Amino acid sequence: MPEQIVEITTPGLHLAKERGFLQIRDKDGLIGQVSLDDILAVIVSVQGCSISTVLMDQFSQRNIMLVVCGKNFLPSSLILPVAGYGRQFQVMRAQVNLSEPRRKRAWQKIVRAKIRNQADLLTHAGKNSRQLVRLMEMVKSGDPENCEAQAARVYWQRLFGNDFRRDHQAIGLNAALNYIYAVIRACVARGVSAAGLHPSFSLCHKNPQNPLNLVDDLVEPFRPIADYLVWQSDASRFQDLSPAIKASLSAITTLVLPLREEASPLSLAAVKVCRSFASYCLGEADELLLPALPATLDISAP
Repeated sequence: MPEQIVEITTPGLHLAKERGFLQIRDKDGLIGQVSLDDILAVIVSVQGCSISTVLMDQFSQRNIMLVVCGKNFLPSSLILPVAGYGRQFQVMRAQVNLSEPRRKRAWQKIVRAKIRNQADLLTHAGKNSRQLVRLMEMVKSGDPENCEAQAARVYWQRLFGNDFRRDHQAIGLNAALNYIYAVIRACVARGVSAAGLHPSFSLCHKNPQNPLNLVDDLVEPFRPIADYLVWQSDASRFQDLSPAIKASLSAITTLVLPLREEASPLSLAAVKVCRSFASYCLGEADELLLPALPATLDISAP
């Protein structure tokens, strides 16, 4: 069975572990359960829920991400296991000691992959992508000219129209993007943990209040894939993100993505990307495995 995203949308529920299952209860008793072996991540998007420490320990042992969302589906916390990878010490030491030239080259590769995916998405959408292709080719080591931001200004207006502005606090399309990015961020955070990396030691993102700066670095090439799922949908349906719409958005974890000569569901692709970066830090590889848009984006619109 594919790994599932479990979302809690009703206030006042209690989550606990019972015989290998996540059990969800309200004041009247059991209302549902899911095998822990089938869970990729649990997203709590409402206030007033409780969770047992036994269940949280099981999440850590099984590398299940627990994401707590605040306003407009922006993650306010994400719980990661502190151990579980055999070479964790070696990987983290190499990550911390990564030389500045290699750090800058890695960020260059990530930005190029992101802009390439944005350009490919615009092409899929029947939009002019030539300016983004030129910007992708201009990205230098460390992206000193901030081609990523230049591309974003062109990309958002071409994709969603001249009136669209990316606003993390807004409703509608922006809230849908917040939600689907939270799902992908959980997948990448899980991969970071599985690869033995430290989520705070980053390539570019430097927010001292963000414990997941590396996650936000590595998630960048995945974002245009999420944007496609939101773009192809009727924007008016996002004024209120119903459970059915959020279920459709979270199904992106099963979308098969090309990774060089192979292909994997997004949830597994995220793990492979993180392991690739760990190998890069260790000096075992000079290239990063980064996702591309599938030739056919066959996700059903919500």
